[in-house]
Amino acid sequence: MGRFQPFHLGHLALVKQILDEYDEAIIAITSSQFNYLEKDPFTAGERIEMIHNSLKESDIDLSRCIVVAIENQFNIATWASYLKAALPHFEKVYSGNDYVKMLLADSGIEVMPPKFLDRTQYNATCIRSMIISGDNWQSLVPNAVVKFLQKINGKKRLDVISKSDTKPTEH
Repeated sequence: MGRFQPFHLGHLALVKQILDEYDEAIIAITSSQFNYLEKDPFTAGERIEMIHNSLKESDIDLSRCIVVAIENQFNIATWASYLKAALPHFEKVYSGNDYVKMLLADSGIEVMPPKFLDRTQYNATCIRSMIISGDNWQSLVPNAVVKFLQKINGKKRLDVISKSDTKPTEH
């Protein structure tokens, strides 16, 4: 479960970790209704495509992965129930987000801590900043993500969003 803004090598390593332990992985793209924002610049469809292309490029059996987009809920207290209704059956959730851990644990959902690669390096916020500044971000994401962001001119989008004084309602 994550925003995947963008999908990076840390995310890919976690998918591989889960598939080593389980038959299938559900990759739930959260905040799917948000896009073209500084924190969430890419659409749900773009994130699905980045993830799908990255899994395919990594020779991961796509029949073992389910990629779904889910919207954030206004009533946080009912979020766990929403997940159970919106997602295929799941046994555990992997999340490194303490807030997510608290919410799901309070609802009786087992939350597993992911074995993160270097989280300071594999961090989507930092990667977005590196794309804007022109630093070497390409080594932090799958090649499929590099190609996709070039195709959609992701750098220009991030530049425009970061310099805009128009701030749509953030979440």
